Amino acid sequence: MGKTAVVYRSEYGSTKRYANYIGEKIQADILSTDEAKDISSYETIIYGGGIYAGAINGSDWLKKNQEAICNKKFILFTCSLSNPHKEENIQAIQNGLKQSLTEELVGHAKVFFFPGALDFKKLKFTHKGLLTVLFQYLKHKKQRSAEEEGMLKCREMPMDFVDTSEAEALISFAKE
Repeated sequence: MGKTAVVYRSEYGSTKRYANYIGEKIQADILSTDEAKDISSYETIIYGGGIYAGAINGSDWLKKNQEAICNKKFILFTCSLSNPHKEENIQAIQNGLKQSLTEELVGHAKVFFFPGALDFKKLKFTHKGLLTVLFQYLKHKKQRSAEEEGMLKCREMPMDFVDTSEAEALISFAKE
């Protein structure tokens, strides 16, 4: 395994927690997108971003660095409230990646999906607004899934599903 960078964009801390864990486990440089100005010296790029309204946080950085990334081993991880073990959630996230990134980036990436956290009271105005619309929809829905019930509860109390052990498969793949 050559020189590796774990690059991330984290709004509320979940993605950063995974990035730090992964970087420490594989002894990689850990950089926020603001710090990752020149990635040319790295052989492997691991990128992490949260999913917001279906798109990955930091898609602008990924597109800006696409040429360099596509000449390296590229691993992408997402962090969201959606259960990463349910096929329909994985499909939805993959569709969002295809809409927010180029076909070349998505096709070049080995993608992993991790659970995140949410503290409604700490959200930025825009994110609160988007979730409020979702909560109103769910509140009036006659039959809700367990996942939808959990979403409604997160408005009242913080939910933290971050589990760094979820990153073990990514770490193994990075070491190959």
